[in-house]
Amino acid sequence: MHLRKYLFVTITFVLLAFCNAEAQYLRDKTAIIDTNGFYPNDNDVIRFYNDYEIIPLTFNNIFGIPEIEVEFTNKSFPLYFDFGNSSSITITNELENEITYSVIDKSVSLNPDGSFRSNSLRIVIPSFKVFSKTYVNENSEIVDWKTYSTHPLNGLIGLKYLEGKSFTLDCRNKLLIVSSESISESLNEKHVSIIDLKTFQYHPHGVHFEGKVNDKNSIIYFDTGKSQTAFNRKLFTEHKILTDKSGSFYDGVVEMTFKDITVIINYPRVKNMNRKLDTNLITGVEVGIDLLKYFVLSIDRTVDKNLLIIHK
Repeated sequence: MHLRKYLFVTITFVLLAFCNAEAQYLRDKTAIIDTNGFYPNDNDVIRFYNDYEIIPLTFNNIFGIPEIEVEFTNKSFPLYFDFGNSSSITITNELENEITYSVIDKSVSLNPDGSFRSNSLRIVIPSFKVFSKTYVNENSEIVDWKTYSTHPLNGLIGLKYLEGKSFTLDCRNKLLIVSSESISESLNEKHVSIIDLKTFQYHPHGVHFEGKVNDKNSIIYFDTGKSQTAFNRKLFTEHKILTDKSGSFYDGVVEMTFKDITVIINYPRVKNMNRKLDTNLITGVEVGIDLLKYFVLSIDRTVDKNLLIIHK
């Protein structure tokens, strides 16, 4: 009798522990449907370039965000390759005693909607090299790393430094291909989706374009500096949004479409999303590296072009 009671209590405890573990975080329910269909079978994008440079990427962070090595006067450090960093290079306090710079003044770091984010120091970096080009006396800022992350990072380098270039991001093979020549002119359109990018004054280098979220016209935003894709909670009824310490999530399925590509996400993350964009369309989704890692994508910003290219 005692043995059966003991077994019953033990099994009950294990089942409860399993259920609690399964439901510990709402984020555990999030699932991107059929990610195997995104990555192209033939990903030899290099053949579309005549003159190019291959830059290795590292992913030595817990978020899976791509990193680019930046050479300073006497040392080099990996910085997050962040599509969302529209300003100049950003340094965090992790490097404040590691690189050479001059402090100009106190400053502030702003959110994507233009509101206050944190205090910072405005600085000038005498020299650094990235994407095979050296920049002299570049304006920057030093910000506490906690402004951007739950774990330390060295800084951010964004698409300002690839203006006028074509480039291809291939996270699976950990490489970035950069060229001064247009890639879009040599592509076979049967094997790519080419999307016109929008340019916004406050986010001049950001990757924004028009698509649909559950059939509603929206701005879709690609951001390699975000670890997790999130949808604008304004698109959903509040009674279908659940929240715990891991965040807020829509209790349902969302279909995101752009050009001829459809992505279906079950139980997606949602948040309040305010971006300073001169458009009447709502920003429907910020697509993070958790989804972008499944694509091979190119951006062509050579003369008179502003194109996003999804290889398939």
